Amino acid sequence: MEALYPYVLIVHLCCAIIFLGFIFTDVVLFSAVRKKLGDEVTNKMFRIIAQRGVKIMPLCLILLVITGGMMLSSYINSDVGYFTSNLQKILWLKVLLAGIILLMVIISLSCKFFKIHNPLANIIHPVALFLGFGIVLCAKLAFYL
Repeated sequence: MEALYPYVLIVHLCCAIIFLGFIFTDVVLFSAVRKKLGDEVTNKMFRIIAQRGVKIMPLCLILLVITGGMMLSSYINSDVGYFTSNLQKILWLKVLLAGIILLMVIISLSCKFFKIHNPLANIIHPVALFLGFGIVLCAKLAFYL
């Protein structure tokens, strides 16, 4: 794993940028566009972007989970322990935050698949953006505390 780590890290970071960038665009930028241009134009723009996003986001999320798990195994395992250092504790917090995002995505996709009302529809992107920034902060803090 040590030899693959830099490549796994690059894939992980690229996917995280794409994932959070898409959500940031929806939450922050489209809210400003909505105020200036109205719902009709904004919804039309978002539908166009979402058509591409629906193809890219699942792959990004899967790669984020896989590469995150691969990197996590370097710092948390039976040889080095699970909760013995501050690094490990912060990484577990990262896993928890990422797990919440993943759970929300699974619930949303299940609702879409079963054609039922999605109770998370109005909050998933703002919550995912907030949790995503929390994950980024944890990633930076983990190696300094």
